[in-house]
Amino acid sequence: MRMQFKRYIYLAMFTMLLQFIVFKYFYPFPNFMQDSYNYLRSAAENVDANMWPVGYAKLISVVGCFTHNDTVLVLIQYCFYHICALYFFYTLHDLTSLHRWTRRIIFCVLFLNPAILYLSNYVTSDVYFIGISLVWISQLFRLVYQPEKWLLAAHLLVLILAYTVRYHALIYPIISITVIVFCPFSIRVKIASGMIMAGVIGAFMLYTTAVNQQVMGTRQFSAFSGWQMVSNAVYAYAHMPERPPLQVPDQFAAVHAKVVPYLDSLQQVSSSQRPDGWPMMAFYLWDPGSPLQPSPGAVNIADNAIHLRQMAAVAPLYNDYGKYLISQYPFQYFRYYLLPNFFQYAYPPVENLAVYNDGRDTVWPIAQAWFHYPSNKIYTRSGARELVFFNCYPALMLAVILFFISGWIAYYRVGGPSFADARFRSALRIGTFYWIIHYGFSVLASPVVLRYQLLNVILGVVFGMVLWQITIQRALLARRSRQI
Repeated sequence: MRMQFKRYIYLAMFTMLLQFIVFKYFYPFPNFMQDSYNYLRSAAENVDANMWPVGYAKLISVVGCFTHNDTVLVLIQYCFYHICALYFFYTLHDLTSLHRWTRRIIFCVLFLNPAILYLSNYVTSDVYFIGISLVWISQLFRLVYQPEKWLLAAHLLVLILAYTVRYHALIYPIISITVIVFCPFSIRVKIASGMIMAGVIGAFMLYTTAVNQQVMGTRQFSAFSGWQMVSNAVYAYAHMPERPPLQVPDQFAAVHAKVVPYLDSLQQVSSSQRPDGWPMMAFYLWDPGSPLQPSPGAVNIADNAIHLRQMAAVAPLYNDYGKYLISQYPFQYFRYYLLPNFFQYAYPPVENLAVYNDGRDTVWPIAQAWFHYPSNKIYTRSGARELVFFNCYPALMLAVILFFISGWIAYYRVGGPSFADARFRSALRIGTFYWIIHYGFSVLASPVVLRYQLLNVILGVVFGMVLWQITIQRALLARRSRQI
């Protein structure tokens, strides 16, 4: 098996370099979105807290200690993903015996996935977080049958790293602790690992809160969470067919007085022309025209330090205002935000993956300064016309979900648990538990978009393929038994 896996390592290295060389010919510059400029500003100023988690900004800073070449940064994050994916691929081989076609399809999804290639060219934390997450969940799979303290310690380090990169990692400690409880460790080790995990994460949150007060002027762990809360609530409030006059508490009077006239004006706009229309996006959070913005019409919000401090200053108030709106209209919140986002999880909008550089041929000043560009102009040799291919990915996500669920049902109908390897059965429970928690958190937290779902595409294909492999093998075995 090791010799066979070694061949896959060589193949992954070859395909990685070939894809990268061809891709960078057509895309000599990275891809930028609004998040990118905030990460670059955080790296340039070496801050320890900002609107976004700064873990990815620290990666940019480390690379910047050696070079500010944009191609090197893209290559490093692309290689980082491949190393993590190889660890995940190797772990799969330890879980169960893979049929050659199952192995080949999983290899293609991990290493020949166009979405990963294009996302690696983004100056954003997405592919970095996907790589960390693949290692994190691989370690969980291994801890069940390889209960070694060094692996548990490594898992805690990976968990903390994920926590610094993306707020979606807030669910990871819940999953990790749940799995560790059922691992064959002693009670003392389980309690100690839980206390260390809680202590380190708690210390990180306290430190981030203190730094936020220094950098953003407001003592809070994340200004982003308050803004996300109010954005979700106002989205639901805006789509209510009728909004009776609402007497809000005095502390919300000023913001409510800005929100209501704006939402009333949207009633005169067709649904297809509304800026907050379908699919759901974070319009009320980031759009300069949002009535929630402290300074209407602000430009370059993600790289506007003064405006970000203003956003951070009102974040606690907005958090309470969002919760108040939800408490007043809980059923409407479910109907106009939670329910649409529930379905959007299964059919997520392509968002930035279907466009290069937000449709512009220039970058913001911080990108030009960090990468030492001679001008703010960037270009592609392909014209980015092929990005329309990603419009197929929402349907792919839906197909993957159905593929996984149908495989899960078929697996149990043929008595798969009594036939499959014990290691795979444990991994399947962990993967299913992760997907349920992730589904609930994603729907509650923010409008779901495709780049947040690529890890789930990988896991869905992997488990779906193995489940159907076991199901078919079991069915063939049963047929042979009947013939005998």
